[in-house]
Amino acid sequence: MSSSEINSQKYNTVTTKLFNLILTLNLEQQRFLLKNVEKFVLKEKRSSARKVCRVPVNYFYKERLYSNFIINISRDGCFIEAQKPIMAGEKILMDIQLDGDGKLFRIKGEVANTNRIGMGVEFEEVSSNLQKKLGYLLYKII
Repeated sequence: MSSSEINSQKYNTVTTKLFNLILTLNLEQQRFLLKNVEKFVLKEKRSSARKVCRVPVNYFYKERLYSNFIINISRDGCFIEAQKPIMAGEKILMDIQLDGDGKLFRIKGEVANTNRIGMGVEFEEVSSNLQKKLGYLLYKII
């Protein structure tokens, strides 16, 4: 038996066991499991900690304006609630108000991942002024 056949057999065994265990859970337990697995997978991909928030954001994609909320943010990116998330790999332009002074910060970003509730966006070309504002916002949220 080749190594790829052995790996395939292991994969099938593990997947089958996981699937059977999930089927024994009630709906509430399945949702809890899904939420925690999503957190685990996203946590492994991040280079900096994110903080929960609710910040309005306007973003532009293919000459169209969208308005939603950022539900968590870090120095490197954010997660935007969206009923119809934009596909991973696509570039967007965001306007975010980080404090009460009314000043909007325009940030370029790339959609890094999507799920059923929205999309994770990695910031690009973040100015030092914006880095300071993000640091302050993250400090306030703690």
